[in-house]
Amino acid sequence: MLRVLNLGAGVQSTTLYLWALDGHLQIDRAIFADTGDEPEAVYRHLDFLKSLGGPEIEVVKPFATSLSDNLIHGIMPEEGAENLPEFVRKANTVISIPTFLSDDSRGGMGRRQCTGEFKIKPIERRIRELCGLAPGQRSKESVSVQIMGLSFDEPKRVVNVKSRFQSVAWTAAEFPLFDEFMTRADCVAYLEKRLPEYTVPRSACVFCPYHSDAEWRRVKSVRPDWEKVVAVDRALRDPASVCFSQMENVQYLHRSRKPIEEVEFVDKPQSRQSSLSFSTMDCEGMCGV
Repeated sequence: MLRVLNLGAGVQSTTLYLWALDGHLQIDRAIFADTGDEPEAVYRHLDFLKSLGGPEIEVVKPFATSLSDNLIHGIMPEEGAENLPEFVRKANTVISIPTFLSDDSRGGMGRRQCTGEFKIKPIERRIRELCGLAPGQRSKESVSVQIMGLSFDEPKRVVNVKSRFQSVAWTAAEFPLFDEFMTRADCVAYLEKRLPEYTVPRSACVFCPYHSDAEWRRVKSVRPDWEKVVAVDRALRDPASVCFSQMENVQYLHRSRKPIEEVEFVDKPQSRQSSLSFSTMDCEGMCGV
């Protein structure tokens, strides 16, 4: 029974990795699915975790391109992409993110495919390989356990993930934080003691539309991350990009439905509801399920 930590490299999954390092949680390895668009701080943090000498941390990349490149140019084959005619490259399917749409009559946001294609599927594909299961091969028995960093203040997400796993025979899910009544705030407090004078960054793509204004401001303070945000936001409305060609509505990264460069980020008073929103959580590879 292979025990794998779905490592998002944020607060919750870092807590679980340290539990494993200290012998409080059994895992065989951790797997991080790389979209290619995490903040620079997350990649540095991932290197730090690898340096601790704990369970093996494996990084998987689902496509030859990053999510941001995919939005602009479409999915590229892993080899020979540079030799393909432009019209063939443009024809590749784009994996959408939950952008804010000019027409909000259907809820105001676009389809969210990024988590499934760049996080969930590549991790599960790799776990199946490690368990000796061929693509499409079924297993009557559970051969792996996926350990999820969902905390006690995320009950709906836990229920949704459990529901998804009920229809899957080859793997099961565990939620150690939820089972121990650990909230995200509890994890932060634990990390402050376990790693004094060290800050674990929030894990999410730099251009994730679920960012709060405070998070947008933090992203903007790191020039390479902000340049990527601006490039993606512009591409959403650029007729030359793939993500534009497959949408009927005008798309924006910010809920104000303005170009990100024109938005004045304003902090709002913290409320209980906002503390449980996507904007304050890490993307541990499970949002949207």
